[in-house]
Amino acid sequence: AMNGRRTVSVTEHISNILQNLGGVYSDPPRVVRDSANLLSSPSGCNLQPSTSSLYENDGNYTPAVLLFSGTVAMIYKGNTYNIPVDMYLPPGYPVRAPVCFVRPVAGMEIKSK
Repeated sequence: AMNGRRTVSVTEHISNILQNLGGVYSDPPRVVRDSANLLSSPSGCNLQPSTSSLYENDGNYTPAVLLFSGTVAMIYKGNTYNIPVDMYLPPGYPVRAPVCFVRPVAGMEIKSK
């Protein structure tokens, strides 16, 4: 490795993030496994893990949770579009599904059909 720093695996990186979050998830090994699988998949390879609170529909914020930000490729009528997304793993994960938002960037249009 360059600069004498060893490469941290995706699994170790997610484990380190979870340790910093404390006990927000009831099944940390499952969160680590699912996160590593996501980040190493073709769909999730452009996502970056970080942490953030999630603003809930009831107006409350969760404690800091895992957040995956980046782009997900979508094919529509033969063209590939890189859709900017923020995907949160809420405290109830895996019982509760991830919460996903499309984050439009300048110049993007969302058209209703």
